[in-house]
Amino acid sequence: MATTISIDKGTYQVTATILPTDATDKTLTWIITNGMGKATVNSTGLVTAVANGTVTVKAAANDGSGISGTLDIVITNQKVLITSIVLT
Repeated sequence: MATTISIDKGTYQVTATILPTDATDKTLTWIITNGMGKATVNSTGLVTAVANGTVTVKAAANDGSGISGTLDIVITNQKVLITSIVLT
């Protein structure tokens, strides 16, 4: 089941559980893969909605293990603003 952001420019705080709990380097790199939607993610996993659709958030371990986890987020109810007006 995917998580949903349904408020215009809404946010969702993604959390990561790292195992084992005594891992030496617990730092992560957060990445957004914009699919049909669009969002941004900061260095602490806070996702901010930009455009309707689905995005994937990825947390990748920085310890060289190659381990990562992903979460799909469905984004709805984003306002689309006018970008131009042409008069004839």
